[in-house]
Amino acid sequence: MKSLKKITLVKLGGSVITDKKVPYVAKVKVIKRLAKELKACPTPLIIAHGSGSFGHTSAALFGGKKGYKTTIGLAKVARDAMEINRIVMDILVNEDLPAISFRPLSMIMTNKGKTGSVFFKSLEEALAQGLIPVVYGDIILDKEWKSTIYSGETTLNNIALYLKDKGFSINKIIEVGETNGVYNDKKETIREITKTSWLKTKQFIFNPNRVDVTGGMTHKISEALTIAKKGIETLIINGNKTNELSNAILGKQTKGTVIS
Repeated sequence: MKSLKKITLVKLGGSVITDKKVPYVAKVKVIKRLAKELKACPTPLIIAHGSGSFGHTSAALFGGKKGYKTTIGLAKVARDAMEINRIVMDILVNEDLPAISFRPLSMIMTNKGKTGSVFFKSLEEALAQGLIPVVYGDIILDKEWKSTIYSGETTLNNIALYLKDKGFSINKIIEVGETNGVYNDKKETIREITKTSWLKTKQFIFNPNRVDVTGGMTHKISEALTIAKKGIETLIINGNKTNELSNAILGKQTKGTVIS
């Protein structure tokens, strides 16, 4: 199944939709506002979101990044990742967005943390039917490590590459975080990052002190640079600013960082 339509991919960061200082607390008002802004999207849409203080807290306790401590520990991480997804899905559907959840655990298997087999055909069919697929940060079964953790952006990037190979046109990827893009050591926004500039600036990147088993901002940039090789740009913006997401969706100016 191929399409000439452009598709917009949006990742709602765990730092925006949950209180990362308080385990298992969602920012419901923020999620509702972002859901309203998503309605501005004129193209087919795929949404990913992080697990924030739900999945990351549990993964720090029970393992999962390179294997789990106990099987019940893995089950708890998986359950808590599902819980924040349930909250997000309730809000999206209540805002009349035809969103449908796709669990990464059921679609992806890895080998030593690297993507192995994937099954995205049902997600592709959902797009064809005018639905909005939603994926999220999840624990993934791994052939060597038993399990690993896939961030929302890792899953989203895998989907983007799959769809591009299928003939879809990826309009843009928008990463919604808690800062005005990527900050340097002076907490000033770096307007653009490329493979070349990243080698010079990565040592000066400011990383907030948060529990994040997937690697935080450095991980996000590395993932974005990988997908940029395929001609897909990523825009990192501040989801705490009203209308910043809708402006990014509509191609208007934002205060974020472009990774190209």
